[in-house]
Amino acid sequence: MYWLGFIAAILAILLSELIWLPAPLVLGNGMHWIEIIDWLYYGLLLIPLLWLAGAWQGLRQLRSLGAAKGAAAASHTLIYILIIVRYLIMTLSVTVIILLALPSKPYNWLIIAAIPLVLLVISDIVIGSAGTARQLWTSIGKLAAVALLLSFIIVPTRYEVTYPGMTLDMNRYAAIEGGRATGAVDGVLVFDRPAVLADWLFARLFPQYEISKIPDNEPPLSEQFAQVIAMKRDANQLAAAIALQKTGKGAGVIADGVRVVGILKDSPADGKLQAGDIIVAINDHAVLTSEAMQQYMKENVKPGDTIRIEVRRSTAGEAVAIKLIAAGSPDDQSRAVVGVTIQTEVKLDAPVPIAYNQYLAHLGGPSHGAMLTLALIDQLTPGGVLHQIQVAGTGTIELDGSVGMVGGIPQKAYAVSRTGAEVFFVPVEGEAAARKAAPKLNIVPVATIDDILAWLEANHK
Repeated sequence: MYWLGFIAAILAILLSELIWLPAPLVLGNGMHWIEIIDWLYYGLLLIPLLWLAGAWQGLRQLRSLGAAKGAAAASHTLIYILIIVRYLIMTLSVTVIILLALPSKPYNWLIIAAIPLVLLVISDIVIGSAGTARQLWTSIGKLAAVALLLSFIIVPTRYEVTYPGMTLDMNRYAAIEGGRATGAVDGVLVFDRPAVLADWLFARLFPQYEISKIPDNEPPLSEQFAQVIAMKRDANQLAAAIALQKTGKGAGVIADGVRVVGILKDSPADGKLQAGDIIVAINDHAVLTSEAMQQYMKENVKPGDTIRIEVRRSTAGEAVAIKLIAAGSPDDQSRAVVGVTIQTEVKLDAPVPIAYNQYLAHLGGPSHGAMLTLALIDQLTPGGVLHQIQVAGTGTIELDGSVGMVGGIPQKAYAVSRTGAEVFFVPVEGEAAARKAAPKLNIVPVATIDDILAWLEANHK
């Protein structure tokens, strides 16, 4: 049972790394492969169940062996050790099973419980094989083979791999209150993770794999994970606001001041402004966008002037006096600067509730933003906007409704080419890469969400 558990674990890891292969599968009810994975996930329960069964079976044998008369004291000690180990294996197996089955899936506790479980299983195999030298070395050899195989498929290298992902129907991913979907709007994902040794083998089998060196300044995985989750949340909120604005049910994106993103060292702002401050006025003149602030500075102030900047800091308002200096460029000494990097702060008006489905394989990122916007517009428009066209696409949604460039265009185009999509919308900058990867796919470059809506209207069935 222990060995079957290790075999099941190895197969589960290999299947997770090749999870994209069945991606074109869509069930009759419209359920995509990415949704089916959420059910297949529970197949992981087989691993701790096998170890639980093995520990229970071994425990029954040990009890009968310990009850046998004439056993040496050393044998009794070994039996007691094995009994304790197997009780611990049973306890941790049940814990892992419960954590796997919980809807919330607390992965941190799952890992904490799984690591000692694996170590206990290994120790039980070794201790239980200590009867003869041949048995012991046979078990050690098998464990070494398992360790070698696992290192081939799970130990990360200093490289990263990008490979095709799968499509997800945005009309199944998000449902807006009072809306009705008229068809499928497929976003498309790619997988991007640290490469393992097996990926070089996969790259020989599948030319869509791209392996590259991890940059030295790459943030740790935990930080990357938090970033992509935040980007998915932001993309959802922005897509909702723009879709509601397009359908007349919200104000959309509302400029709300100028956020201080960074402060140059030893600049006039150093020590007076803080990153995160929201500038709302200069010399009592309201500035709601970064463009408005730059325009005011250009037309109304000069180096040496002292200006009064009103900011929102936390929940309070403050006013700061700053003496301006000339720009650092010798050719631009007439331009006054504060010494900050800025961006427009916005409020998103999305007054209608939206329910989102969370998929295990959709960790995060913003690349579904444009297709989510299209799906929500489709749900809110009587009769829809798809006109019976099977749509797929990729690209972020930006504050002004433009479609932004994303990574993994070749892998996404290949993934879509395996489906029945009749059109694949891509950002203008990604057109060439998409055509090269999927020359037979109907690829339409777009700059804005309005371009997508116009194409669908002009090409409806």
